[in-house]
Amino acid sequence: MLVDSRNHNYLEVGNIRVTYVPAEDREDNRNWSGFDVIRIQAYRNEENSSLHQGAELPIESPETSINLISALCTVYNSRINQ
Repeated sequence: MLVDSRNHNYLEVGNIRVTYVPAEDREDNRNWSGFDVIRIQAYRNEENSSLHQGAELPIESPETSINLISALCTVYNSRINQ
């Protein structure tokens, strides 16, 4: 598992970075959900590690992660089964 400069675990898939950010590590003005989040960002280019802002999914329960994986599979399967 990779760790960013704020000690958050992340993995890379192609040019996408998926980071787990605990709620207690977020500044009050950025902790809009009140939950831990999974942050999904794309790298801006191949020359450096600069990232786009990206989306954050609040992890309200373990099922949230499963629902995300299920949604990705469903979207993929809908396209390949056409």
